[in-house]
Amino acid sequence: MFYIPKEKVMKQAKLTIIVLITLSLSSYAQINLLGVRGNQGTGNIEVVKWQALNQSSVTIYPTFLQAYVFGSSVFDAYNGNYYLNGIGTSASGLFSFNSITNEQNISNFGAFSSITEIDMSTAKIYTLSASVADYIRVNEYDINTGEVTLLGQIFEPGIQGIIADATGFDSNNGILYYVGYDTLPSICLYGIQVREPVFTYTKTTLISTAPGNNISSVNYDNVNNTIFAMNAEYSALGNYEGNTVVEINKSTGEIVTRGNLAGFEAFMGGSSSFDQNTGSLLLVGFDANFAQKMIVFNTSDNTYTTGFVPGNVSEIVCDNTVFARNAYVVTSISENDKTSISVFPNPTSTKISISATNAGSGDIIISLFDINGKIVLQDRFARKSQIDMDVSTLVKGIYLLKAESPEGITSTKIVIR
Repeated sequence: MFYIPKEKVMKQAKLTIIVLITLSLSSYAQINLLGVRGNQGTGNIEVVKWQALNQSSVTIYPTFLQAYVFGSSVFDAYNGNYYLNGIGTSASGLFSFNSITNEQNISNFGAFSSITEIDMSTAKIYTLSASVADYIRVNEYDINTGEVTLLGQIFEPGIQGIIADATGFDSNNGILYYVGYDTLPSICLYGIQVREPVFTYTKTTLISTAPGNNISSVNYDNVNNTIFAMNAEYSALGNYEGNTVVEINKSTGEIVTRGNLAGFEAFMGGSSSFDQNTGSLLLVGFDANFAQKMIVFNTSDNTYTTGFVPGNVSEIVCDNTVFARNAYVVTSISENDKTSISVFPNPTSTKISISATNAGSGDIIISLFDINGKIVLQDRFARKSQIDMDVSTLVKGIYLLKAESPEGITSTKIVIR
């Protein structure tokens, strides 16, 4: 489905989501967001960059696009590219906007779809399509080579298309999750193993929380390995009763309500996103006066904050570059990696206990770095002892723990949640 932004179309939008940070106002400003919107004067699409809830940080970049495919935006953390299935007057394909250089380009793309995800650990793009009757086709696109590969097909006789804005990606294990209907029809969670040499998938029927459920804005929390989504609930008579943020149990299909989104009449579609460092689910809602508000939902304590969002911006993504590079591209600090330590529990929310697991002499210096490379905690302990570090006051997210001794240096990821 092609989406051409116009004011009247935006006012009819039902569902939307975005991602951001949710611990304090100062932490919001650390979240860099990108999206697109239509310029009514030029008729073209423009890219919008800003920091979460910070109106003064908005910058706008005109593009040569005239339209884009709804639900097709992804962000490549390795090169800072914002990708979108774009349509221009002279060319159509995979549009890219580099968040560092602000350069834009468009390349041939043979996997157009409104259901698109990216693997943060490999930077490969995955799309779902229903171009063949009764089948959901799963395609893989390699950005570096431009090659499109059909990984496999899910056979569901009689399905009437597939749901946009209902996918999330587990970059830890290479699983593309999709919520949609099967032939019964039941609403199901599909888990597609995209890295396996043989195409395989699982299907779990979701357990409804109300007579009618409409699951959208599916996102995967790669720190806690949890699926979050938005659920529009309807009564047995088909009356709309409101939207909730929910957690989906991957094994049982249970839908657990995390919080009600009260005071919003509608949500903008196709813009769901998730900040991996703080576990924040972001959405754009329309209040009773049809004013747009960004909703920052904290999945840690199930509370949310509302604030500024640039007008009519859709296809919003969160720049999770720091998280992806720390989580999936951890380089050794030293080639002489001989210091062996045990760290537990990991993940943690209160403290970590550290002890040496190999023989040697001399103290071990422990340094804990945040996502910006700043030392937040540091201590030392004797070889035959154990040290406890209090991390209860630290912002949740990914940290790098470095252990330094006469034998060398080693590092490991610590997850604080």
